[in-house]
Amino acid sequence: MRSFITKIVLLIVSAPLIVLAACNREPIAPAGPDPVVPTNPSQLMPLTQFRALYPGSGTLLVPAGTKKIRGVVVSNSANEAAGNFRLQDESGAGIYLYTMIGSPVYPLGSVLEIDAAGVGELILFNGDLELKSVPKEKIVIVPVTLAITARSATCAQILANRNTWASSLVKISNLTAITQTATNTTGTTYTLSDGTGSLTMFVRNASGISVNAAGRSVTGYVSIFKTSTQDATQIGIRSAADIQ
Repeated sequence: MRSFITKIVLLIVSAPLIVLAACNREPIAPAGPDPVVPTNPSQLMPLTQFRALYPGSGTLLVPAGTKKIRGVVVSNSANEAAGNFRLQDESGAGIYLYTMIGSPVYPLGSVLEIDAAGVGELILFNGDLELKSVPKEKIVIVPVTLAITARSATCAQILANRNTWASSLVKISNLTAITQTATNTTGTTYTLSDGTGSLTMFVRNASGISVNAAGRSVTGYVSIFKTSTQDATQIGIRSAADIQ
């Protein structure tokens, strides 16, 4: 009888301890950071309008209150200098992004949202409109897909529109020649000709891209390389598959 009563007493005494232990558990939360929520497209500034902020010379601090911009990376970082990326959006315009030291390497096809208001600077770098000085915390990869199509154009059309089409994709068909014209420790320069004019194409050694000189169409992004002795409109390719 004593043994039975002792068991009941032990159960009564120990039960609150079980309840208390359960109440002291930490709430279970999902592991990792909160998922990134893309900005509503109506609250973004198209790159055509963003480029239009630049007055044409000097350095422009992006005005406070400027909407965010969003674009897909259309360049292969291995075929650009460190920290350089080309972005294009659905408006057909592009922008040359120069990231700060310590920023991630953004892969080809990544969609970036950039809040440059009050911090970013627009400047002409070798004749190419560049966005720089945006803190890496204000550049976010977002889980969306942008429909970007390369515009079909001749060499002459690209030359005439280079300031508008810079950092956006083009496709040149009916090339008459792809000719190697120069090489240095960084890479090789080629000349693309189609009967209407010619452009240069620079391929970095680090990219590992092989150039098929027998190809007759090239898809890539427009860039501008301008120094005191050279004024060139260039095409940047992403892989060997850009030459057909």
